Amino acid sequence: MELPGAPGRQHARTKIIATLGPASAAPSVLESLMRCGADAFRVNFSHTDHERAAQWVREIVRLRRELGRPVAILGDLRGPRLRLGRMPDTRSLVAGEQVTLVAAPGAEPPDIPVDYPDFAKDVQPGHRVRVRDGRAEMVVLRVAGSRALCQVTQGAEIDSNQGVNLPDTHVSAPILSERDRADIAFAVAHGLDWLAISFVRSARDVIEVRDEVRRRRGDLLVMAKVEHPQALDNLDEILEVSDAVMVARGDLAVEMGHERVPIAQKRIISRAIEKATPVVTATQMLESMIQQPEPTRAEVSDVANAVIDGTDAVMLSGETAVGLHPEASLRMMLRIVSATEAPLFDGAERLRPELRHQGRRGGAVEMATVNAGVTAAQGAAARLLLAFTETGHTAMLCSSFRFKLPIVGLTSNERSFHRMALYWGVLPVLMRKAHSSAEMYRRASETLQSLGWLQPQDRVVALTGTFSQSGHTNTVRLLQVEQLITES
Repeated sequence: MELPGAPGRQHARTKIIATLGPASAAPSVLESLMRCGADAFRVNFSHTDHERAAQWVREIVRLRRELGRPVAILGDLRGPRLRLGRMPDTRSLVAGEQVTLVAAPGAEPPDIPVDYPDFAKDVQPGHRVRVRDGRAEMVVLRVAGSRALCQVTQGAEIDSNQGVNLPDTHVSAPILSERDRADIAFAVAHGLDWLAISFVRSARDVIEVRDEVRRRRGDLLVMAKVEHPQALDNLDEILEVSDAVMVARGDLAVEMGHERVPIAQKRIISRAIEKATPVVTATQMLESMIQQPEPTRAEVSDVANAVIDGTDAVMLSGETAVGLHPEASLRMMLRIVSATEAPLFDGAERLRPELRHQGRRGGAVEMATVNAGVTAAQGAAARLLLAFTETGHTAMLCSSFRFKLPIVGLTSNERSFHRMALYWGVLPVLMRKAHSSAEMYRRASETLQSLGWLQPQDRVVALTGTFSQSGHTNTVRLLQVEQLITES
């Protein structure tokens, strides 16, 4: 989006999430990533202790205040992720051999430990067991007690703590472990903005996590990671109860096969947009840049296709967490996103016009108001669509239309200011709290003109509601900028 006078980097409609790790731990690297394009930082609790996570959060909070930038902090729970237990050495599996998997801690060499007590209760003969992102595969022959005899169908080297996937098995592990509950407590105490839930299988899982957040007196927004076929089967119900979803393509590929992931990705993004639920696309987007300074052409096409599909955000994982080129990876992601978006709206008002917005979130009045605002902005050649919002909800609804006009989310709530950083096409702006509608409009006009985003003769469409209550957007106004100062 071209906005003259806009501070900092070029504004892309599609947002970028950077995962934190050893490669991005230094404050100087964090600042560089924030300056050159990160809209959010992901703290992966599977690979981070609370001491290190607290240091990152403090640094991000300091930097985003210094720079005046909306930047969200996303905590990612481990969830019911199965892993191998502790092994004395790396082990090489050979196709055709038989091995015994045992629920840890009862395994003794040459048995292979699985760090899940109910492993042998859940698997059945004929079920596949995949290890190390599917590099090794076994089929269960028989089960006795805590032991499962398996035949190796695809060999590879395996080692302690590597991931285990059971694509044919209904895993009975609860969505939250004690470790996850401790991570939620940390996220609430340290003011994180978003919380991602791993291995969601149903709406019930999302509700359970949300209840735990509320029990801790937190108000984090909840993002469901779709990485299991069961989640795809229950996609609509998961969208109904989630604040956002993530297309977690790594485990999804291991669980259902690599060849089925592209269509699954398109389906998830399409349904999320229809349901006005923000959606993130993740995993191996620029994987080769962990080692190399340039991506492959296939990776560039992969990122571009996610942008064309209409994803709210794309995520860097190992590229910024452990890679050799974290800053170059982020700059490359922004270059791809910006170059892909540029021609998408050339002569068109909306990305993917065939996606008819159905409007799940909010009441009928609120959705009708947003629809009217988008239509009015298009017909009147408005410069900006202004969403006055305390929670960020109105801006999110506007975003779901994938309209080419920049959406400015105006709020006096600092948490909403940072949360909106993940919404497609939304430019969050933090204002001082107003005590009347006239004061609110005046401050918006002054702020946007000082940023160089508006001139006095420009037209804008403003979406507002009952001034004393949030969540009641019911008014559309088409105004010239100077009218913002006098309207009430």
